[in-house]
Amino acid sequence: MPGIRLTAVPRNDGSFDVTEDVMLPEATDIVQLQLPDSGEHLPGLMAKTEPRATNLQVVADGEQVPVEQTSLAAPLDLPLTVAASKLRLSYRLSGSSVQRTPSTSRRAGAAIRPLTAGADGTLPTTLTVTQGLLNAVCPLLTETRCAVGNPPKLGILPDIPANKALVVLQLDLPN
Repeated sequence: MPGIRLTAVPRNDGSFDVTEDVMLPEATDIVQLQLPDSGEHLPGLMAKTEPRATNLQVVADGEQVPVEQTSLAAPLDLPLTVAASKLRLSYRLSGSSVQRTPSTSRRAGAAIRPLTAGADGTLPTTLTVTQGLLNAVCPLLTETRCAVGNPPKLGILPDIPANKALVVLQLDLPN
């Protein structure tokens, strides 16, 4: 089934280790990558974040893709070595979180979205945060609260269209 599955593992410094598994409806030889918004759609201090992805690795249809630019601070069109419909991206997302003060020392707000959200805005997107999630808001959806369940098993609404899959998290960072 075409779609995007993003798994974000929070780190104690506010960054995330991210894996995106993408199944496109048809093969492509170039993928548009875009970082989470850092502006008008984000509340308060979140609007001043400067997200960046580092250590970018890409696998297309099971083949490692040579990536010249493994750090991303702006949109990028990534050429693939072959036309592929199944992608896996892994990277470290940093600069997209803000520590809350006054608050517990581990509490943070963060914005995440798939780097591949621009590949096909209609792809159903499921985002998972592995630990510490306290709340989730999707500012691009009509009903902005997109947290489902209750802590400690809180999750994010599944199958959000990729072009609306910007999620603002409230979470406790690991020690």
